Amino acid sequence: MNFLEASFEIVKNQNCPFYNLGDKFKVTGRSVFMMGKPSCLTLMSDITEALVKCQGSSRAKDPLIEHSFSCSGYMSGCPGKIQISYTMERKTSTTRSNQNEAFDISIAQELINFSIFKTLTEPEINELASYFKTKDFQKNEIVLRKGDRGEKFYIILSGSVEIIGDYGVSIATLGKGEVFGEMSLLTGSPVSAKVRAAEDTRVMYMLGNYFRMMLNRFSPLQLYFSRLLAKRLSQSNLDRSKEFAAGMSGNLSEISAAELLQALNMSQKTGLLSLKLPRGAARILIRNGELIGAKYDYWSGKKAIFELLKEKRGEFKFKPGLPQKDMDTPAMGNFMFLMMEGMRLMDEGSDQPEPLDLTDEDGQDESDELIF
Repeated sequence: MNFLEASFEIVKNQNCPFYNLGDKFKVTGRSVFMMGKPSCLTLMSDITEALVKCQGSSRAKDPLIEHSFSCSGYMSGCPGKIQISYTMERKTSTTRSNQNEAFDISIAQELINFSIFKTLTEPEINELASYFKTKDFQKNEIVLRKGDRGEKFYIILSGSVEIIGDYGVSIATLGKGEVFGEMSLLTGSPVSAKVRAAEDTRVMYMLGNYFRMMLNRFSPLQLYFSRLLAKRLSQSNLDRSKEFAAGMSGNLSEISAAELLQALNMSQKTGLLSLKLPRGAARILIRNGELIGAKYDYWSGKKAIFELLKEKRGEFKFKPGLPQKDMDTPAMGNFMFLMMEGMRLMDEGSDQPEPLDLTDEDGQDESDELIF
């Protein structure tokens, strides 16, 4: 069976309103994957025309065709000019089966049955599928080791994996359609448990930067992972959550700042979280698990949260209960979004302190004398 696969890349760019130099697109069969970029009807028309010309050219039987073309947007008055280089490859099913870890696009048709994709449309699922690769593991083969840096997000296509905790104790078994590896990507912490193939298992996986893009682009997935985190934290940290009810203290060397905040959010606690950190003291007000106020050194509000998430050392203490005057304070924003934004800033290395701005986006004073 023959099919087309084409890769497009912008090699020249002059004032294009949609795309940047180096942006890449992919065409497999009749599906176009924009890799998270907006769709331009002019560009889609140009891509289609280029593929048709290649198919009808004298080189149509060549296994590999390289060419380039310029966007025709100028004909409609668009101020931007781009040049696109592309490679079109004709493959057979045999060629494709020999590609190590290449994602079989036909798998996308069954992803709609996986709970993680239930809220997405078929075009959205097809686009996401282009970011995944597949990999096979034999029974008892290690997929992840405790302490590894979290770099990939996994979905099980067939078989099952076992989550192994301390002293070799089995924590859980995950099967087809279930996911793992997301906790480390969301918190920025090392992998907290070993993952081993319980039988011959096939997984699909994507790299961490694509995982974060996926969450930012598809908001229904934020709710999915928020619920998943709550479920898993409630199972693995039940004792810890009980301690929060009576007040708790500890060290960030034992639990990361992100995990600490997520545990409080999951258990819908209300109270004051005080921390002694390398750059000074921090205080966070929490109501029913939502962040309603924060101050760290000379930062306040969201900036304080983002800076606090970077800390790896320090002591903390949670005291339940808030004064009535603070109970009506609005939340700082969606909890999952704040965590994801903090992780993104950490990845970008945004660790330069900014001047303290005591006003929020609405121009309101964030110093909040009722809180601090």
